Amino acid sequence: MPQRLTPAEAQRLDPELRSAHPPLHRLEVRHRAAPAALPDTDAPAGQDLALVLTALQPELGWPRLWAWLPMRRVSADEWQPLQPDAPLASQARLQVFEKPAGDGTREPLPGEPLRHAIPMDFFEGGPDEDAALLCLLVYADARTPRREGERPPPGLEDALRDALAQPPLSWRHALVQRPDTQPEQARPGQALSLVLAACQYPPGVLDASQPADTAPELVGPAQASLARLLAFSREHARGAELSLLLLAGDEIYADASGGLADAGTRIERYAKPYQHFKAGLVRHLPPSLARIVHAPDDHEIEDNWEPVADPTAPGGLRRGPFFDAAVAAAWAARWEPGDEQERPGLFQHFWHDFVWRGAAFFIGDTRTEREPRHSGNWREARIFSPEQEAAFAHWLRSHRERPRLVLTGSLLLPRRRACQEHAASALHSDAWCGYPASLKSLLAELWAQQADGVVFLSGDEHRSGFVSAEICALDANGEAQGPTVRLHSIHSSALYAPWPFAITDVEALAEPDEFTFDGPVKGQVLRCRVSAWTDFPGDGFALLRVEGSELQLWYDRAGRPLHRLDGPDLPAPDGRFPLGL
Repeated sequence: MPQRLTPAEAQRLDPELRSAHPPLHRLEVRHRAAPAALPDTDAPAGQDLALVLTALQPELGWPRLWAWLPMRRVSADEWQPLQPDAPLASQARLQVFEKPAGDGTREPLPGEPLRHAIPMDFFEGGPDEDAALLCLLVYADARTPRREGERPPPGLEDALRDALAQPPLSWRHALVQRPDTQPEQARPGQALSLVLAACQYPPGVLDASQPADTAPELVGPAQASLARLLAFSREHARGAELSLLLLAGDEIYADASGGLADAGTRIERYAKPYQHFKAGLVRHLPPSLARIVHAPDDHEIEDNWEPVADPTAPGGLRRGPFFDAAVAAAWAARWEPGDEQERPGLFQHFWHDFVWRGAAFFIGDTRTEREPRHSGNWREARIFSPEQEAAFAHWLRSHRERPRLVLTGSLLLPRRRACQEHAASALHSDAWCGYPASLKSLLAELWAQQADGVVFLSGDEHRSGFVSAEICALDANGEAQGPTVRLHSIHSSALYAPWPFAITDVEALAEPDEFTFDGPVKGQVLRCRVSAWTDFPGDGFALLRVEGSELQLWYDRAGRPLHRLDGPDLPAPDGRFPLGL
């Protein structure tokens, strides 16, 4: 980690400091506890760190310094330096910028994901929602000629003041608050509040929006849902409680033109769409929304991607020409500033789990680990790998006393009506019912562990709604016996889905539904009974709040934007779901 510099040291290090600019993306931050001192040695213990993820503005090149300026909130959305009248250079925590190392195949470029770490003592005092650090990158340009009579080039102080003189919309995304040192602990007296969203089709020529550093209310149709989410998170009392955003796939559309004018290079097809998405409205989400999690799905590769069985290919399957580049881009663009120390298995798979504000989350991968299907194996093909199935079962067992929420791109329930009427139609379903062995195995695991009230979140159908289901055992006469296990399946529509043919019809869903399958005990038969689908058509996002032993749900829509509701309270929930606690 670069050492901290004084302003004089920074100016001596590079006398050509000319300008300061915020990064391109918002800053994701996590706490990393200091490693303990080694026993029986004189080596001191390390220091607590704040791990940071962002990206540079690519057109500016590489900076010379990191400048972390303490800021204080003075009104709802207005910030100023902690000591407004004191020199900014003397307040800033300055670090030498060290160019990231390459991977051995090529040199990194400005604009690519950039990870950094700062000492936790850069933050003033303890947790404070009205305190933050503003991240600025200080640049030098020794090539600029200086003409006679021209004012001297700005130094560090002028560069920092010029940056703050810009409209706040150009730098507010660079504010970072002290990370929570115990993010797994519930906040006393405060419900866990999170957002579920999916499927952001990119703006096109006919629906282009204003740049992200202009007023969000001026955006076009493609960005309207994100603009409402931004307004809710910044302007509504309940929105200020949001701490987590779950993206259930299709954060980008690598295949947006359907092959008519798709990008010709892998960088244009995969890397830049992530860069553009993160540089858009999503970067203005407030730092109080402390965590963003993304579960990649098909459009991060290509529409309805799945592998194809091919005995001549490595491993017996063919993944197509785009798979490796797509997975590499999704991994590089992950929202996590940490490494394997924060998430074991980071470099092996997308699925993982974590605890956040008292609730347990399992982020499943129903896309990249699915098996190839054909007429001879559709009954046995799996959507989860065996390792992911085992990890899910372990996670389920480890968090019995917490609310449990599972995020996957694919819809768990209801099944497709075609699968209900003709089992072999599973071959034509991209959802869980297209892999009946995995669907029934997961439901059997819920039954075996008596895991009541688990919530499954998803977002691939471009249609919002929910169902609840009950699993019970049947006796020899086909009658229910013993306890019942409940689960809930909540689906978020697209943030933007302009094509009607890409929106799942309600008539295509089997609801209500009932089917049987083998239980975990030999000869045991289980029944899953699925409720009717409660439909909420239209683009938007879902707001979820854990209140005690209940999950509450609201859908935001253009016709009922949550940020425009009067008063601090929300209307009656669109859905209530017991969590089995």
